[in-house]
Amino acid sequence: CFHCCCWSAPSLQLNLKRIHSEDERARITEPTVPRFTLDISQLIIFVQYISDVAAELAAAKAKANVTENQVEALRREGEAKRLAFSAALLESGSVNHGPFNTHTTMVFRHVTTNIGNAYSPSTGLFTAPVRGVYHFEFHIYGHGSSTEPTSALLIKNGVQIFATYEKQTSGGQKTCNGVTLMLNIGDVFVRLPANSWVHDNQDHHTTFSGHLLFTM
Repeated sequence: CFHCCCWSAPSLQLNLKRIHSEDERARITEPTVPRFTLDISQLIIFVQYISDVAAELAAAKAKANVTENQVEALRREGEAKRLAFSAALLESGSVNHGPFNTHTTMVFRHVTTNIGNAYSPSTGLFTAPVRGVYHFEFHIYGHGSSTEPTSALLIKNGVQIFATYEKQTSGGQKTCNGVTLMLNIGDVFVRLPANSWVHDNQDHHTTFSGHLLFTM
């Protein structure tokens, strides 16, 4: 038995070494799995941070939208403030306009300026697009007559505001008037009174002009 034990001891040591070596190889080849520790307090802080960032982004977007709307409003207001027109009665030729037995709207067809397109050369109406203070002038030319005067009326929303009148028996005659008006949205035009007449030709003596002074 002693002899057997002496011979088996080295074998036992070899077996133990082999087992340790296999365990080492298994430990080396085993994949490393990271381990995380869940910290609730840090998670709460992170979630709050994300929430704050989202709120700041939403506020910035809302502010950008407001600014964009303000810029658009200022652009429209700026365009509305650019209103001016000037027109003569005839585009060409030489004509006596009138007399008629009823009041008629004078349509000034030769447009030299119409910024904002508030004046219509088809109807003779200036339509105020915004509430504000406007200035208008109308210059009327005609021939002398023993019966018919050279005359015109400025009409605001169907109401006579100012008039111009001249009557001579012969020769040329000219008369004019002007007014500053507070207007809401509405129409302004020049009316030829019944039994009056005016004249215009290529020199464009008979004119109607107006412009916006400022909005209200």
